[in-house]
Amino acid sequence: MSQGKQCGISGGWLLTMLATALAMLLGMLMLWLNFISSAELDGRYQSTGQVHLSNGQVLEISHSLQVNHGRFYAMTRQGDSILETSGVVEYGFLGNYRLRVEDGQVTGLASEIDDELVFNLLYGRHKGSTIRLTSFDGCLYALETRQIYCPARNL
Repeated sequence: MSQGKQCGISGGWLLTMLATALAMLLGMLMLWLNFISSAELDGRYQSTGQVHLSNGQVLEISHSLQVNHGRFYAMTRQGDSILETSGVVEYGFLGNYRLRVEDGQVTGLASEIDDELVFNLLYGRHKGSTIRLTSFDGCLYALETRQIYCPARNL
């Protein structure tokens, strides 16, 4: 009688365990190959544009982001309102990153700004807020605040 049969190990069980181990190994390999460190994000990003408010007013908007050695520093200007934030960049997987706000402040918050724009400013300034970034057409899109940051040219 074979050793496997004496211990009660069937060929089907052994094959299932081998397939499971192989699937786990392939999964870990895929995670490793798709992981992007925050160092690859280092650099300056920016965007500018206009927003049409519900009252018909047109508001100039600009976003600036600098990432350096796992930290970020950002400024958003919406008309006379300015949001300044800083914090930590967390790891990226499949082109996604997270910005964790450690410090932020809003100055010059104007009453004529739409509620959604005010929410974005106030959300982004709270310590512990998380802003997810995803790759979009060579730029980074902030999901929670709906801001886009493209690599700065000639800075």
